[in-house]
Amino acid sequence: MITSSVCNPDSKPAFQHSIGFVAGGIGDQIYHLTQLRTLATASKGGVIDIACIHPNQIGQLLANSPWVGKIIDARPLRRYVPGIRGQAAVDAIKKQSYDTAFFLHRSTSFKIAAMVAGISYRVGLHGHWLDRLILNQHFSRASQERGDLWGHRPFIGAIDDFVAASGLSLDDKTPTILPSRSSLAEADAMLAPLSGPIIMLNLFAADPMRRWPISAALHSVLKLVESTGGTFILNAGPDARAYHEECMTSWKALTISKNSRIQKSLINGLDHNPSMAKDVALYHRADFYVGVDSFTANLALNCNLPALILFARESDILRYRSISEPVSATNDGDISSIPTDKIIAAFDKLSKITKIMPNI
Repeated sequence: MITSSVCNPDSKPAFQHSIGFVAGGIGDQIYHLTQLRTLATASKGGVIDIACIHPNQIGQLLANSPWVGKIIDARPLRRYVPGIRGQAAVDAIKKQSYDTAFFLHRSTSFKIAAMVAGISYRVGLHGHWLDRLILNQHFSRASQERGDLWGHRPFIGAIDDFVAASGLSLDDKTPTILPSRSSLAEADAMLAPLSGPIIMLNLFAADPMRRWPISAALHSVLKLVESTGGTFILNAGPDARAYHEECMTSWKALTISKNSRIQKSLINGLDHNPSMAKDVALYHRADFYVGVDSFTANLALNCNLPALILFARESDILRYRSISEPVSATNDGDISSIPTDKIIAAFDKLSKITKIMPNI
């Protein structure tokens, strides 16, 4: 039986052996790391297993996070039909004998799978009417305070409220994603010859509307290079390679009359033995993140890297953890319409904030 401080506010809940279900893109899934880590503190052994849609990538990201137990592949559960489709995955979950399942996504099939797997206490977000029948407890509407932090996804704030009502405290001062010693050494070797501050830069997103057009981006980057004397590292996944190459070609043309320091102040990270582990280390060693709303922005937030995040619409802005300065497009949906002066002002404000350093 699960004890909960929702009924007894003087004690913390005992969720026992727990699993959290997340879905969406990788960036969407790591929205929930602070919540999951907090729920782990009231779970057996101080850990929580995570069922997710990108188990390989999420597993790499969280390989050094001590509060994470097993990473479960939730892909077979997305269209689960008992006895017909996805049953092997449900049987594997059943063997783990979980006591509690948290659903940080509205997927009804996840909830059906957990019920069939014999997880007795099921709590989470609801969408379909069937969810209410399956859940022992559903997250209520978010409070104004938490809903505002989550912007266009205020329903996620309801999870924050549940955590608080359970007598637990969300910690947004400590990184949820930690690097390995070996990846830190690799990052240090890459950064050693570069002039600081080190700024992780991403112009690319899978959604074309969320990309920062190269011409507009480099105009702002040049101004920041001239004012900071720092180095910008283009950072995104391999699907951004062509975008990065075009960016580097444009940078060469833009800075042809500038001194060599400025010419060398933009680096294509994809040319330096990239890996997920190395990216995590770079985000811990860097001084700032500047870039679009994407997986990399959420990585920055979860590594407590001060972040200037560009949003295509004001309604898209999220402020859910860490130190960040959001900037939205003047013309709705057109990131290139963000004035350089606005970006410079936001960066100046961000640069006055001291980065919180983890013990790594």
